[in-house]
Amino acid sequence: MGQMGIGQTGQGGGAQIKEHIWLVALYEQEERADELLDRLNAIGVNTAEATTVRVEIDDKIRTAKYSALPNGSALSPVARSTVTGALFGGATFLIIGIAAYSSGLFALHAVEGLFNHAFLSFIAGAMIGAAIGLIIASGHERKLARRRSPEINQLKSEGFLVAVKMHPLLAERAEEIARGLGAKEILI
Repeated sequence: MGQMGIGQTGQGGGAQIKEHIWLVALYEQEERADELLDRLNAIGVNTAEATTVRVEIDDKIRTAKYSALPNGSALSPVARSTVTGALFGGATFLIIGIAAYSSGLFALHAVEGLFNHAFLSFIAGAMIGAAIGLIIASGHERKLARRRSPEINQLKSEGFLVAVKMHPLLAERAEEIARGLGAKEILI
């Protein structure tokens, strides 16, 4: 979370690189956030650019549950598996049907010609493949339905969020101060 800033020196005209680290802390009470800024100012942190923001979570967000993100497909997973099975089964049986007809191992008396045998082989393979894809996908769906959805932890992000930019040498001491004042969350 560190940020690099470039500043110009006044005498040499060369650029100096100054590294800064952001401390972000969440407090339940605004007084604690203000006290953090006062204590950081006392140890030499410039708090003039510090920001304090009130964070509130309404009941709709608090009771929200995790839901699966849409994967962008217009078809359900079961339909996709069925179509995939039909294509694989059809292609496999097409090749087998052409090879069997060409070698003389398989010939239907009601249908004549290579194209007709290949077409019937493809249709038969597609139906078998679709059935297998449907069975596999349905079993997978049942397995997923039996799993419990993860419970959302009680959101603890209400309060006052404080963000302060500081020199890296002061970051460890600033974190100790923030923890000592009872910050619910601290990010550096």
